[in-house]
Amino acid sequence: MLNWKNTILALSLASLASVPAVAQDQAKTDMQAQDNAAAEAQARSDADQVLEDAIAALDKTGEAIKALAEDRNDDAVAALEVATGKLEVVLEQNPGLELAPVDVATTVLDIAASPADIERTRKLAARLIDDDQLQLARPIISTLASEIDISTTYIPLGTYPLALKSAAALIKEGNTDEAAAVLANALNTLVVVDTVVPLPLLNAQLLIEEAKVLSAKADRTDDENAKLALLLDALDTQIAKGEALQYGGPDAFDPLKDEMKEIRKKVADGGSGEGFFDKLKGLFQDLGREHADAAN
Repeated sequence: MLNWKNTILALSLASLASVPAVAQDQAKTDMQAQDNAAAEAQARSDADQVLEDAIAALDKTGEAIKALAEDRNDDAVAALEVATGKLEVVLEQNPGLELAPVDVATTVLDIAASPADIERTRKLAARLIDDDQLQLARPIISTLASEIDISTTYIPLGTYPLALKSAAALIKEGNTDEAAAVLANALNTLVVVDTVVPLPLLNAQLLIEEAKVLSAKADRTDDENAKLALLLDALDTQIAKGEALQYGGPDAFDPLKDEMKEIRKKVADGGSGEGFFDKLKGLFQDLGREHADAAN
């Protein structure tokens, strides 16, 4: 799934009495932050290297197949040896890794309609299906989405390198047709994982982050109260859109709607405080996980 969630570290030193203690703790905090940043940078670098090596292995597989078709057997073997070497490096550096990513494709689908219009369109499609008019319903159903579709292709590291070695051995023995068949079969073992991120759930999380800042602010101005009201209205719209598109099971959105009523009571007449949106945020995250599990 997309990395759209931010982790925020909140530190409070108000209870510390002495300046040296504050300075010491701050130094520890700064060092920890630097360590975390370094670890994150290293993890990103390692992931980039895995992706680069896996893509190179896949490219070399293609070169080997082309070389076999052109009777350049030595070139085919050389390409397969490079490909195998790349994947062996990946396995050596990541011994627990089962799938190495080689491609990511992202598609955004977002219906430009109100929740009420979505409901009417969905019911129309359902009636057509009930009337045995599936083909008329198909183009209607295809529009009923508001999501980011992520398709990731992986090389299975448990079998793919072995197939490359087997193909190389067959080429050296002169069995080029069998080698080509082994490589073609290896390509057919690539694993494609599709992930769907519902946009109403994602948009709601972003709105929550903005709204909770205003809700925690005491003595909000009239303009700030108006902005908070607009954010709450936008949240209601995202909830209604997600429900209309059925990005959740029956009654899945009822707890969110109930919590929105509670939040509106808390912020009415300029009410403010911390944590007003914590429960709502958790409900959205739970709903997202439930949708992902159901899709899988």
